[in-house]
Amino acid sequence: MMTGRAVSTMAVVAALAVSLTGCAGKLKLSGARMCEGAGGTYNKQTKSCSYQTSTRSAQQNCQAHGGYYDPAADVCEMGMD
Repeated sequence: MMTGRAVSTMAVVAALAVSLTGCAGKLKLSGARMCEGAGGTYNKQTKSCSYQTSTRSAQQNCQAHGGYYDPAADVCEMGMD
């Protein structure tokens, strides 16, 4: 589970990203950036994000925000095609 602060931080990161990309674009975030933006610590070897209360994979993190995770590139794509 993510803490309230982590959820709030992720919401701000997502809102900023949407405002920077406009309505017709894609946003790509690395697993590390997405994790650290939500207040977690990223492990490159396991491609997972550790929070104080739990650990989630980059793919789980990405999918929880409605994105598509590309494990080869370690990138989460969100937005319109």
